[in-house]
Amino acid sequence: MAAQAALVLVCLLAHLFHGEAISFSVLVGAGIGGMGVGYAAWRVFWRPTERALSGTSELAMLYRAEVGKVAIIGGLCAVVFLLTDAPMASGLVIGLLLSMVVSSLSAILGKTPLALITE
Repeated sequence: MAAQAALVLVCLLAHLFHGEAISFSVLVGAGIGGMGVGYAAWRVFWRPTERALSGTSELAMLYRAEVGKVAIIGGLCAVVFLLTDAPMASGLVIGLLLSMVVSSLSAILGKTPLALITE
């Protein structure tokens, strides 16, 4: 989530200092992607620790998180296109893709080796 927040902050600063319509669309796309990823992370990681889940229920929870993320992203993109005058679709897609790449890379690079986990 910290990487998502940093991406949105960088997009905001680029919009403030550059000031073009495409930078606003990139900022909105990154924000929408951050909200979707935030929901998925909340859905996966927020639960009582004393409850043990089976592999099937874990997989179902991951699917629900992913479907919810896609629904949030699709709904917010539709709202942006309905409410703004002329959003640049290319900038919105660039922001969304940047958000997805950042979240995937942070999940890949932020993994803790199993040997280091102590209880």
